[in-house]
Amino acid sequence: MQLFLAFVLALSVTAALIPLLERWAPAIGLTDVPGPRKVHTAAVPRVGGLAMAAGVLAATALTVQFTPPVRGLLLGLAVLLAFGLWDDRATLGYRTKFAGQIIAVALCMAVGRVHVGMVVVGGIEVPAAVSMLLTFVFLLGITNAVNLADGLDGLAGGMVLLCLCAIALFAAINGQRSITILTLIEAGAVLGFLRFNTHPARIFMGDSGSQMLGLSVGALALLATQGESSALSAALPLLLLGLPILDTLTVMLTRLRARRSPFSADRNHLHHRLLALGFTHREAVILLYLAQVGLVLLAYFMRFESDWEVVAAFGVFAASVLGLLRWAARSGWRLGQMEHATAVRRCISAIAPAAWLTGATAALMALGVIVYATTVLAARAHVGRDLGIMCLGMLALLLLLGSWRPERALQWFERAAIYVSVVLLVYLDQTIPYKPQLLTTLWWTCIGITGIAALVRYWTSPAHRFELTTLYLIVVFIALVLPNLPGSVQSQLPAVLPGGIAKAVILLYVVEMLFTIHLKPMIPRLILVLTLTTIAARAFLGIGT
Repeated sequence: MQLFLAFVLALSVTAALIPLLERWAPAIGLTDVPGPRKVHTAAVPRVGGLAMAAGVLAATALTVQFTPPVRGLLLGLAVLLAFGLWDDRATLGYRTKFAGQIIAVALCMAVGRVHVGMVVVGGIEVPAAVSMLLTFVFLLGITNAVNLADGLDGLAGGMVLLCLCAIALFAAINGQRSITILTLIEAGAVLGFLRFNTHPARIFMGDSGSQMLGLSVGALALLATQGESSALSAALPLLLLGLPILDTLTVMLTRLRARRSPFSADRNHLHHRLLALGFTHREAVILLYLAQVGLVLLAYFMRFESDWEVVAAFGVFAASVLGLLRWAARSGWRLGQMEHATAVRRCISAIAPAAWLTGATAALMALGVIVYATTVLAARAHVGRDLGIMCLGMLALLLLLGSWRPERALQWFERAAIYVSVVLLVYLDQTIPYKPQLLTTLWWTCIGITGIAALVRYWTSPAHRFELTTLYLIVVFIALVLPNLPGSVQSQLPAVLPGGIAKAVILLYVVEMLFTIHLKPMIPRLILVLTLTTIAARAFLGIGT
């Protein structure tokens, strides 16, 4: 369960910090103003990178052993965070940005021993110096590629999240537990960020976030697939990261052919070309997600093939994407928009009055969360001292902030504590060794009731329209597709991981929604106090054991 705890801890810390950083963004100069190359029309906070960095650091410190690869990657990310925040505030020139990237990549390689595996050309192994040069170019290139791909709401984060899920699977196949945990931590932080970055985005990750994600996904892909003892193809990172690589290469070549600097700005990225074809913002992101899903699945099914076959597969993919874009530009083809959600919302509103549904859904959400929390805490007899210490510390801070009464500090810490409490509840649920089937059925029923109630409330809300968002597509892929790949996750990762992630995501959404309705924080506060006090009592006093 360390894998699950690491994932959800990073998700919770990131998601809890974002509202606080969002309020601070104008004061610290981290806002993205509209411009001719940008698709947003109002200033948006650029604090996603800072929140994700905090989530990764917190979860890593608590769950990961600081091996050389972990230290090297964290040092590189720290450099990129510093230069990225500087760039987000002052808009650096490309030379200064490159300097920061070179330092970060060098640290990652020197301290973390990240490198491309043995390269053989014509039956002859190339010198180690060439391999190191390839590693440097690859990491520098993918850092910039993800940075350049960050052009639509949720696009770069979603593609990286899909890549990280595949990398975690490959690391588990190779028996690299620390890399698996670190990759899941990165994935949890990205998922927590995407909650606020899905179109229309409330926040952006900024250059600090996109560069950190680029180096992370590049380094982790190499760490998970390279090595003499690995049976995986060393060329798999080319497929996993094929979309941002193709985008960057295409844009650079287009600029060079036009006799312009490869670092000049334009609207020739893949997402810009899709928007120019008439696709909406959401349609363009969905299409690129689908392409990334195809690459992830292709990489999985070709994981044991030769390097040249993997390179050839990438070539076919690149030619197909560019060919389809050219054909679409000439024919004017586009995907029709989906309007079925509006019709469904009207049907539900006609069956039951909106006021009645508002009260009923709020009551069902509250009831489901309370029943789930109380029965989990009653069923879990033994709790570790480490969890008890954490809960006592959170209770002490809540009492201190409550007596001091700086309202904003109490609000953000209380919300963060509630998110952590939800994670702890799911953790206790998933780690009960022998659960009666009746309990399992009851808990999934509670989760289902709360999720359906939240869905109906959102569907019928006059201020929102239910839509199949890009974030939901990613969650469905992670929860349903990856665990069922032939002979993969079920034997390599804990079987409870997908179910635990699904429960945590649903409950976090429901608790957040309870903050916004007339119940306000009453129910979440009740869950918070009940969870923290029960865990602390079980850990130190043995109450209930």
